[in-house]
Amino acid sequence: METGVRRIYLLDFGILAGEPGWFVPNPMLYVEMGNVQELERKHKWIEIPVSGALVEHKDGYVLYDTGGHPEASKVWTQATFNAFPVVKFTENNRLENQLKLVGLRPEDITYVVFSHMHLDHIGQAYLFKEAGVPLVVHKKELQHALYLYWMGKVGGYQPVDLEALKGANWFPLDLPRFELLPGVELIWVGAHTPGSMMMKVTTDEGNTYVFTGDFTHIPQEIELESKGWLLGDFEEFLSGMKMLKLMLRRPRTQAILGHDPHLWEKHPRAPKFLS
Repeated sequence: METGVRRIYLLDFGILAGEPGWFVPNPMLYVEMGNVQELERKHKWIEIPVSGALVEHKDGYVLYDTGGHPEASKVWTQATFNAFPVVKFTENNRLENQLKLVGLRPEDITYVVFSHMHLDHIGQAYLFKEAGVPLVVHKKELQHALYLYWMGKVGGYQPVDLEALKGANWFPLDLPRFELLPGVELIWVGAHTPGSMMMKVTTDEGNTYVFTGDFTHIPQEIELESKGWLLGDFEEFLSGMKMLKLMLRRPRTQAILGHDPHLWEKHPRAPKFLS
């Protein structure tokens, strides 16, 4: 059955680092009690890729997440950058240059979808404001981001990103599921943030890819049905995880974890593609 989805490009927005507890479900599960050397090794900081997905559809282009701000070290709050330093970001990792790899410009994008509004997911969305490209987000996420901002509790939501998108062409969704285009479905899961959304894409070739956003950072979260310090709501996480696992039982269906430390060993970067 044709859906209109021709290709999916994975975009490379550099690398972040952080303490393992942010990403690893209970690090103590991976060490033998009393083995100090192993405990020390498992607590070394983890480097994770920052990535996005570009869906080439017969009816347009859907971009899922935009990476972090190119000048993160200068424009993020110092405390946030210290917690999640950018350890790799070059000119090639700029969104406009990632799009050039497939012959596109920011104004060629039909929809921008945010898995959520943390700093490593909306940091280059300012490129789409002037062209009026629709920015699709869950209503809970937009409300939560602005609520924390005005309370002065920025953390994962950075003022530089929120201020840059004032007056942009926002489309907040207040639905558990929404078919953006044939074969492209947005699914609310919450758990990490109140408005976190996954994106399920089924191609003309009959393959289905579930882009999890930060609902799952690393594969161990799926294996153990547990999450690190970045968990917001465990009840939502467990419910969403069971739904994700049911989806992954279907033939020709796989999850794409955008922060998987082994992402680029498992999947090709643009201009190569998934189909």
